[in-house]
Amino acid sequence: MKDVYQRLAEFLDTMPQRFPVNTESGVELRVLKNIFSPDEAEMFLNLKPKPETAAQIAARIGEDPGKLGKKLYEMSKKGLAFRSGREGNYKYMASAFLVGIIEFQMNRMTPELLKEWDEFEPLLYKSTWLKGTTRDLRTIPIGEAVDPNSQVMPYENIEETIRNAKYVAISDCMCRRITAIKNNPCAHPMEVCFHFGGSCHYFVENGLARYISNEEALEIFKKGKASGLVCQVSASQETNALCMCCDCCCGPLRAVKACAKPAEMVNSNFFAKVSDDECTGCELCAERCPMDAITVDDVARVDLDRCIGCGVCAVTCPVEAIKVYRKEKDKEFVPEKNIFESTMAIYKQRRE
Repeated sequence: MKDVYQRLAEFLDTMPQRFPVNTESGVELRVLKNIFSPDEAEMFLNLKPKPETAAQIAARIGEDPGKLGKKLYEMSKKGLAFRSGREGNYKYMASAFLVGIIEFQMNRMTPELLKEWDEFEPLLYKSTWLKGTTRDLRTIPIGEAVDPNSQVMPYENIEETIRNAKYVAISDCMCRRITAIKNNPCAHPMEVCFHFGGSCHYFVENGLARYISNEEALEIFKKGKASGLVCQVSASQETNALCMCCDCCCGPLRAVKACAKPAEMVNSNFFAKVSDDECTGCELCAERCPMDAITVDDVARVDLDRCIGCGVCAVTCPVEAIKVYRKEKDKEFVPEKNIFESTMAIYKQRRE
């Protein structure tokens, strides 16, 4: 029989988001060994990618439901299984490695895991994140950066999402937490990752986030915008998460930035454009652009192959010479309506 970690890697690769297997160095197995014990890895292999009660899982694999329930709860507290529902009615499921298990390890990062993660992260993005056309995150513009005549769809308006959310939780940025552990702290705000709706409970109960009011969420969002962070939200029109990302720490942004044409690698419906008549050539937009898409001679110029339409450049322009505009209809990306549909799109595209 194959080693349990090899079987675990292959099982994770059956998820829509995929997982690198059989790498030349075997780093994927070392990463998993730093997260799962052999028993935990074996138990994870018994889970399905849909929620089940402990009793349902126990009946399926022939174990005592009481003992299994305790084991599954302990695993879920470690971020080794996703737990939904509230106490007394928990359900458990297998989750993807990214987005999923690795984020759940934020409070369990060790020097050993971080060493393996440094080697594994580029392989993970190259073989999963950059495949297909539907990304696990999509980039939306900062509202005040958008040209007033450009339409912004409801699923592109994050401030409305924040105002209308029944539950909001906030957590540290895992990427910035990692750089801080490495004694290379980022200057951008740390606590700027938002969770909305029912998924908040898992993060809060696991000590990964705290509940906040809609008003506090808007204040934190405002600070993130001022700091020049890029807004990346969950793949579907139903937004359940918002990451405020920097190009120095964020894995997805760094992976996209390394590409020749970042604009082709992100799900964004906007692009930046400069008014030559109004631009004073101050270079502030070029300094803030996370994709190095702007150069300045007498006036700023935008490389549309590199622009991801985030609007970070526009919000601090002293003369409002740069704004983001909506792409033509045939170049737009329309996200799937819900998480299930977007996940299925990712599943299909990464196997084509």
